[in-house]
Amino acid sequence: MRTPTDDQAWYSYPGMVAVVTSRYGGRQNVMASGWHTYIGSSPGIYGISLRKETHTYSLIEKSGVFGVHFLPSSKSELIQAVGTFSGRDMDKYKELGIAYDNGLAADIPVLRDAYYAYECRVMDIRTYGDHEWIAGEILQRYKDEELFLDNGLPDLGKLQIPLYMGRSTYRIVEENTKEARHLFG
Repeated sequence: MRTPTDDQAWYSYPGMVAVVTSRYGGRQNVMASGWHTYIGSSPGIYGISLRKETHTYSLIEKSGVFGVHFLPSSKSELIQAVGTFSGRDMDKYKELGIAYDNGLAADIPVLRDAYYAYECRVMDIRTYGDHEWIAGEILQRYKDEELFLDNGLPDLGKLQIPLYMGRSTYRIVEENTKEARHLFG
């Protein structure tokens, strides 16, 4: 039975983790962000939530651009690693063997393993509690067309998507995951 609680737990999981890239002044970084969302469509706007203390935040604040990437479940260990280690202490691209190309519209790394990615230009940064909300206009999109159906949905026969459960745990959405379809009207 549901009861009132004073527990300060965050309940937003399971959810997809976005992998954020940044670059400024010859330094670059990659990190995981569990708190992110599409905000608007005209223009396309994507938002990410980061702590101000992160190396990535510093690079984004200085450069005014960032990347948002979605990786398949085969990369869930990498997603966890880039969210665990600090880019101030190590070159995650080198140490974790992360392949990337340079962005077409922004000076950021675009991860080769991403099945979908955005290049974004910072529109606004606001403080909410202990996190910064960064809204970015989408300048460029990347999509592995082979992994999507004609209707735009992921082809779960070809793509397995990691859902972060919390506490370093992931579940995999794939073609055998139960589906509920609700068609009204």
